[in-house]
Amino acid sequence: MDKRISKSFKAIFRSLYPDFNHSEIENSEEYFNFILKNYPDKSEITQLKGFFFIFSFTLRKIFVKDRDIPKYIKNLQSSNISIFRKLGSGITALFGLSTARSLNGEGSVYKYFDYPIHRNAKIEKKVTEVPKSVEVAIIGSGSGGGVAAKLLNEKYEVGIFEKGNYANGETNNETFGYHNFYETYAMQQTRGYKVLLLAGSGIGGGTSINWTTSLRTPENILKEWDSLTGQNNYFNSSDFKNSTDYVCKQLNVSEANNKIPKKEIMLAKGLEKNNVSYKIIPRNTSNDECLENGFSTFGHSDESINSSYRTWFSEDKFDSKNIYSNTSVQQLTISNGRATHINVEKDGDIQQIAVDKVVLAAGSLNTPKILLNSGYKNKHLGQHLKLHPVSGVAGKFSEEQKPWAGTMQGIYSDDNLFMKDNYGYLLEGLPMHPSLFFPFFPNNQDNFQDFVKSYNYWAGGIVLTSDTSSGSIVNKNPQHLWNYNLNDFDHANLLHGVENLVRANYSAGAEEIMVAASPTMHWKKSSNQNIEDFIEKIRAIKNEPFRMLLGSAHQMGTARINPDPNHGVVDLNGKVHGLDNVYIVDASTFPRCSGVNPMISIQSMSHFLTSKI
Repeated sequence: MDKRISKSFKAIFRSLYPDFNHSEIENSEEYFNFILKNYPDKSEITQLKGFFFIFSFTLRKIFVKDRDIPKYIKNLQSSNISIFRKLGSGITALFGLSTARSLNGEGSVYKYFDYPIHRNAKIEKKVTEVPKSVEVAIIGSGSGGGVAAKLLNEKYEVGIFEKGNYANGETNNETFGYHNFYETYAMQQTRGYKVLLLAGSGIGGGTSINWTTSLRTPENILKEWDSLTGQNNYFNSSDFKNSTDYVCKQLNVSEANNKIPKKEIMLAKGLEKNNVSYKIIPRNTSNDECLENGFSTFGHSDESINSSYRTWFSEDKFDSKNIYSNTSVQQLTISNGRATHINVEKDGDIQQIAVDKVVLAAGSLNTPKILLNSGYKNKHLGQHLKLHPVSGVAGKFSEEQKPWAGTMQGIYSDDNLFMKDNYGYLLEGLPMHPSLFFPFFPNNQDNFQDFVKSYNYWAGGIVLTSDTSSGSIVNKNPQHLWNYNLNDFDHANLLHGVENLVRANYSAGAEEIMVAASPTMHWKKSSNQNIEDFIEKIRAIKNEPFRMLLGSAHQMGTARINPDPNHGVVDLNGKVHGLDNVYIVDASTFPRCSGVNPMISIQSMSHFLTSKI
């Protein structure tokens, strides 16, 4: 079967990328095989393998000649039959990923444009023997776990357990970064609507690889959190706001730490021309000189970025012997309503560690898994997954943009954040490295050489949708998966944001505009197509799976807070209902999505809840 899959891969790949030489094709096929082997949802891969097996037979050429393969794939993407759309969008996305990533670190497309090439680095794993017991075990070292470690270490003996690595101090390439500092190699997607799930995995969690966007939880959201939990000025209180003030001060959050990078100047101009206001994004950096080249998102431990590790539990603030990296917590041992031990896997061995208290901060994708593996039951556990589903628009300009360079994000607009019923979207700039650009904006219709060489002239923006939609866990071992479906309300808000980005790029003088739909929607100034006609086609996109390409870097709500165990997983102090000594302090506690990039919301929630332990 492997030979037949290889035969189909080469036939399709050569038709989509006709100018790649033999070594570049081999490089891409090697990564494609890596995807097939490591993709979390094995059922998806089984379907894809089945198609490739059938496609490999010579009989296929009677119906689909090699020269017609791009058209055939586009027809799959445009089909009214969901499984065909799924197949078409999957092929283009995975093939795009296979050109931009590589096991040796250099994607096959790199040589076609000016882009910094960093070779694969190394991870030096710190060897720390796990203890037999600890007073407080904090599971996860990201936004929630870091704050909890700082506060609880003043009163208790605290151990931090993190399944990922320390940052390596190198400027890493995107493949190496995704493989070593992200969950599931940054490849996992939800079922239903395919939403790519980007989540940090390493010391500092998401704060060590996120885009340093530091937005406070809006008051409208805090008020709704109160309403959803039956409270009056609990989250929308001076105490919670004091927690936010404390966090922002410690992180040195400020707009002064940012400036509009070149890749977002045209977006800013276009928004202004359409009477859409924008603001400079405040960032959690130690000074205004931290205007990095865009690679901090791949695990580079920039000393100017106030990650959770640097701010809350760095070696000068916390005994490094009590930080256990590469140590995965599989489950808790629960007896008589208490967690008595945590069960950890380290170097292939399973060990039990006695505990007095457990603080779960493993993130919204992992915290429910740990509790479910432990036999804990609550009907809301692993439900209500919020994603802030994101889609994008890219504009090509006559002047070079270098879409990866400068600060990760420079500007945002919250004009439509509360468009209807307290929900809407943000517009934000986008750091667009090749493995975001080519899978999300595949162009299989134009001349290959011209399109690939134009990469440096494109700039991107995203719509970040505050979602009423939700997902749920698919409890399959060993890999837990997630369902998610986008409802009509959120789909309409998303398209409204896409329209605004298209208008902004058009008004700023873009020569071409692409929308991350499947198939890619592509407007060209040279075609003389009226921009309003193009926008009408965007408005007509149906709310169906595999029509829009979606991603998520914000997962929330899977163990939501509510004083009543019939309506939530943790009480108002963050304690898990029915367990005397287990607490949750990450984004899974959110009663609804934060509406904005959640790093500050998570750390504020953690400070607010941990202060009560």
